[in-house]
This record gives sequence, C-alpha cells and structure tokens, in this order.
Amino acid sequence: MQSTTKVVTAFLLCLISATFITGGHAQPLPVQRVAGGVAGPQVGQLAPEFALQDLDGTLRRLSDYRGKVVLLNFWSTWCTPCREEMPSMQRVYERLRKRGFDILAVSLNVEGKPPVEAFMKELKLSFPALLDPKKEAARLYRIYALPTTFLLEKDGKIAYKLIGVREWDDPDSLQLIEGLLREK
Repeated sequence: MQSTTKVVTAFLLCLISATFITGGHAQPLPVQRVAGGVAGPQVGQLAPEFALQDLDGTLRRLSDYRGKVVLLNFWSTWCTPCREEMPSMQRVYERLRKRGFDILAVSLNVEGKPPVEAFMKELKLSFPALLDPKKEAARLYRIYALPTTFLLEKDGKIAYKLIGVREWDDPDSLQLIEGLLREK
C-alpha cells in the first residue's frame, strides 16, 4: 500500500513540475509535411469546404481563396496561446498578402461577433475573422485544441498542420509560407 502511495505521489509531482516548466500550456507539435494522425483532414488532402460569415456579415467560402496560399487558423478570444500568436499572424499577413497569401481566422467563440470584433480591434488585426459559433467548420476539421492551424496550398490542399502557438513571422515559418507561394 505504501509503495502505491509513493508511486502516485511521485507521478503527481512530475505532472505538477511539467505544468510549471511548460508555463501551464503544451508546447506546439512540430510542423510536418507528412500525412499522419487518426482524425480529421490529412496533409495532402483537399481542405474541407465551408462557408462562414465574417464580421461584416459577408459569407466567405474557403473555395473562394483557391489560387492563394491560405493560413487557416482556428482560435478563440479566451485562448491565451491564440492571443500570443495573433500579432505575428498580422505581421506575416501585412508582409505577404500582396503576393497571393491570405489568412482566415476562424473564431470558435459561442458568443458570436461582439467579443471577436473587440478582440480584432484591440490587437489591430486586419485579416478576415470568420465566425463559427456552432463549430460547424471546427467539426469538419476535427479541432480539439486551440490554436490549430492549417497551411493550404494554392490548389486548396493541406500542406501543413500545426497544433499550438507559433511565431508566424519567424524565419522558419516564413520559409514554409514563401515556399508554398513559389509553387505553381
């Protein structure tokens, strides 16, 4: 009995230590250009089509962005890691949008437009925010963690998937995106 208690205590101490070391949230999984995983759309597959309203009430379809490299980001205003990566998303958007790059930031806020609009204004974000309060697109993409981001090729196929926060304007991220922009 004492042995079991010691094992459980040691496990809990390791778990608590890991939480403090990582700052309370998981590190992002590495970006890979290989198919894998058990659920949701896979690298190399056509990204599932959806249509969602933006903050102006305009219905935006994913297929309307064919011919562009798209950073498709699932997020929410209450998600601290999401907030952390948004400024870098804005910087890469400003840097590359005239070269055929776009961002679709799909908000999963159940409250709809008001908190998303305030968030976008507060962080001075100008890329399109789409509203998915019923989680319709999130279900299509099997979103279970935020932020989750897909980089889509010009033909609408999934090139990369990342779960977790990322600095989108760091050299590695820019190299990924610019490589997709160079592809025919």
